[in-house]
Amino acid sequence: MMQSNFCGLITLLCEPKGLTVLNNTGRSSTPETARKRYISTILHMMSWYEIDLSPGSKSWSSLNRVRKMHLHASKKSEQNSTGFITQTEIAFTTFGFMGYALIRPHLLGIRYDNDEDREALVHFWAVIGAMLGVQDQYNICLPKLAVVETICQMCLRYIFMPLLQFEPPLFKTMVKAVVEGLSEFTPFNSYDSMMWFVKRVAGVPGYQYSVDMEKETICRRIYNNDELMSMKQLNLGKAGYEYMNGAIFDERILLFEVKKVSEVSEVNQNTLDSSTVTGVYSELHEDGIKKKQIVANLLQLNHNEEVVITVIENDDEWKNHLNDSKLKNLSNQDLGYLKFKCRLSENCYSKIGNFINEAMLSLMLYRIRKAHAKY
Repeated sequence: MMQSNFCGLITLLCEPKGLTVLNNTGRSSTPETARKRYISTILHMMSWYEIDLSPGSKSWSSLNRVRKMHLHASKKSEQNSTGFITQTEIAFTTFGFMGYALIRPHLLGIRYDNDEDREALVHFWAVIGAMLGVQDQYNICLPKLAVVETICQMCLRYIFMPLLQFEPPLFKTMVKAVVEGLSEFTPFNSYDSMMWFVKRVAGVPGYQYSVDMEKETICRRIYNNDELMSMKQLNLGKAGYEYMNGAIFDERILLFEVKKVSEVSEVNQNTLDSSTVTGVYSELHEDGIKKKQIVANLLQLNHNEEVVITVIENDDEWKNHLNDSKLKNLSNQDLGYLKFKCRLSENCYSKIGNFINEAMLSLMLYRIRKAHAKY
């Protein structure tokens, strides 16, 4: 679960409004502040897992404290004109803690063949969400297991998988702070190897290293056209979420890549496959100038950069993009780190591998608790 939570944290940071809210707290943008914040977060979460949630217990006190911290962060964010933390943000946060464990466990070394355990995980986070102030209609863990799985697939497919392809400066700063701040406890890690691993778990095309392709089904249609239009209507006018309709919320899968302006022209001239539309955003949509600007704002492009977008229309095209072609972007050291993380996850399915991973986790938690005692 710890690897799942780490991937979930990085994924949550890619959501622009949530990232801004977190940045406004001033407690996560440097390795030192991130180290303190996320050591505290890990220990809060461990108390929820290990100690019965009853009035007066350590876990009960922990939840009350976290709720107060959320309220403080929300007020501070509203003062900075970002807007208060909404039920939507808290629902996204719930996905960060349990979504990958539920729908992508085979990439994280989590045993996933027991529905009873999966239902227990969902129930646990339904309770945690309720205690943190999530209203029932926004609590993504309250429905039946199959419905919760579909909700998590929707979050990944329509929101997080597109956003993970954007790595604007603030996102990079915050993620690097996490990686460097926790490097004492999670060695053999770097920003590039961590992002590669997270994109692999999220199913971004081009990051399918050592992946069972039969389980890569993220591209399948979830909404029909009417449902998709209804979802877009829900987001209209919501402060902080303009990018959803304007940039990423699409039944097709959009692959984003930043190129130098001269390279964009070359890409467009060399586009031979008419089934896959490639080009700058303004060439893909009638209202492309506005949409292009939204994407440019998300990416915070330099004046000589442009975003090139490949549109995947259907399942057959999707399969053609599933490969490990992005490995070439890693240095030899980062490639070694990535393969080490993948191997650790895969080894969890053997008795010896599981024992080694449990021992490493216990050592990591011991060192985290020891470090926390110094604060």
